[in-house]
Amino acid sequence: MPSPIPPQLSAVKAILLAASLASASDIPRLRLLISHHHTVFTPETVLRVLLFLPETAPPQSYLPILNDILAQQPLNFEDVSLKLDTSAVTNLSEKSATAKVQRLLPQLPSCDTPVDLVIAFLTTRADLIDAETGALSIVTELLLSFSGLPPVQQLYVGTVQVLYKLVYEFLRELTPDLATFRGLQVEEALEVLIVDPDTVVRDLKELVEPYLSVRDAREWRHVWARLSALPFMRVITVINEWTPPEEVREEWARWAMKICYHCTERESEAQAWEGMHSVHRRIASLLELPEGKLPEKVGDLGEQENPLFAPSRATLGLLDVVITSSALLGRPVAETVRIRLEGVADIQSAVLRQFVRSGTDWNTRDDASWGKIRNSARWLRKFGVLPKLTAEDVERLVLAGMLAGTRFALVRDIYVTNSSTSDLPLVDVEKCVLAAFNDFVDNATNGNKTRGRMKHALQTIRTLYPHTLRTPALERADSLISAVHALSTYHLPSTHNTPLLPVQIRIHPDPLSLISKLLDSNPRSFLKPDALITIGKDLVFGTTGTDTSAVEVKVLGMCTEAALGEEDFETAYAYITSRLLPYASTSDEARSTLWRTSLLVGRFGSSYSALAGQPHLVLLP
Repeated sequence: MPSPIPPQLSAVKAILLAASLASASDIPRLRLLISHHHTVFTPETVLRVLLFLPETAPPQSYLPILNDILAQQPLNFEDVSLKLDTSAVTNLSEKSATAKVQRLLPQLPSCDTPVDLVIAFLTTRADLIDAETGALSIVTELLLSFSGLPPVQQLYVGTVQVLYKLVYEFLRELTPDLATFRGLQVEEALEVLIVDPDTVVRDLKELVEPYLSVRDAREWRHVWARLSALPFMRVITVINEWTPPEEVREEWARWAMKICYHCTERESEAQAWEGMHSVHRRIASLLELPEGKLPEKVGDLGEQENPLFAPSRATLGLLDVVITSSALLGRPVAETVRIRLEGVADIQSAVLRQFVRSGTDWNTRDDASWGKIRNSARWLRKFGVLPKLTAEDVERLVLAGMLAGTRFALVRDIYVTNSSTSDLPLVDVEKCVLAAFNDFVDNATNGNKTRGRMKHALQTIRTLYPHTLRTPALERADSLISAVHALSTYHLPSTHNTPLLPVQIRIHPDPLSLISKLLDSNPRSFLKPDALITIGKDLVFGTTGTDTSAVEVKVLGMCTEAALGEEDFETAYAYITSRLLPYASTSDEARSTLWRTSLLVGRFGSSYSALAGQPHLVLLP
């Protein structure tokens, strides 16, 4: 017959009986047993016994015991209507009972205070309920009863509630159980919380924020890493649609700016550029920004603490400028900011030249397109990432591009006719014109000035010469093109028996010797001395810029020698008597030429007789 007053049992038997009562959810008899064995049932032992309760047991049934332990009150309980049956343990030996207790009684973490003991119990109990039943609603009821305890509140808000939303609200499949989820490292937990790119904004607000609200703020670095792995435009959406907690907004802004600097999208991704601009606007709208200052160097863009990422008006302004400049230049943002902060003038000049001549069809742009390029180039210097260039540097590079692109009418309109709209004086325009002229000549394959690059060379100097500007340099260019064009009408092979290129004429060390080569390669060409004299003068002046007064005599001598070589003695005689002889009294070159031609006469028998009768040819002073 069960006794209304529990007999005194040994410690191990009392614990075994308590475990049996707890397994049966018989809380009243359990409390009765405990109240009559105070020395056996320490708070820790009571809590370990309560872990035998069925996981579906309503928390309200055992909350009084937990509250008494928290209040450090004796667990007294009397109910005369209750009878306690101890037969299940009475006949057990102490050894057997001890073995069963050691084997069956659950463990709790070692704790110093009743509060810590209850917290450990609640944590363990929550894990058991979820593992056995998956009933997070029971876990919630249990924990909310002790939400006044900060660790319990943190467990509920940062773990249980998050898992509850995953399972019941978001219907996420394959979620870990509570114990597993609670034991995950933050970066591992984020792999559970952030899965679908289409729901990232919701997941950040509903899952990640509460999850991290009870953890060290430094753990947000794992969120930035997780988000950075998303497609770029998805990241932009997240930045614009998610408002981070105030306490991490500066770190969020650093990450957002870093994202822009790491973007590798180029000109084909117009959305990417606008997306980065939206990041700039979003940061400015959420943060009170200090003035700040810009670093002198870019530094390591992989480092979150890079000064470039510190949100301020200065760094955000730079980011805006760099994004716009990158879109114009078609370069990654990381490269463009390095050009801005570290690029010397020569590097910035090379960047602008590449921009002016960018695209496979840059040299076929129309005037409107060139106008846009010029405006963009000027912006890049004044407001963008090329501040080390002068206004003149920009205009020179744009002008050179326009000339290379054969937009000669546009060049005249901007840099000659309406030069007040340009920052470039005519002397600099002339230098650009001459440089472009040389480029056209050096790349021409034929000397004919009516087509191809030689035509462009002529059009280049005509932008200035002769109506706007007449300078020795422009006159030389005009003479050179006349000479090259004239020579192109003759057979004039190079050393490899291929046609002589215009560049070979321009840089020839002895340009007048080309007339001699022309006479050798073109029979009867000596019959056009005046044309050859003109070519010779243009050659000498066009290539060397030196005096041409001796050219006529030299060319006449060459024609005379060529006539003799082709046994046209009458023509040779005519050149000597009517063309060379008049110069003999005033020109050493003429006298030298007469001596040379007279000596050549000796090689030709009958002609020598004809000439020998002219004593004034051999009696020159």
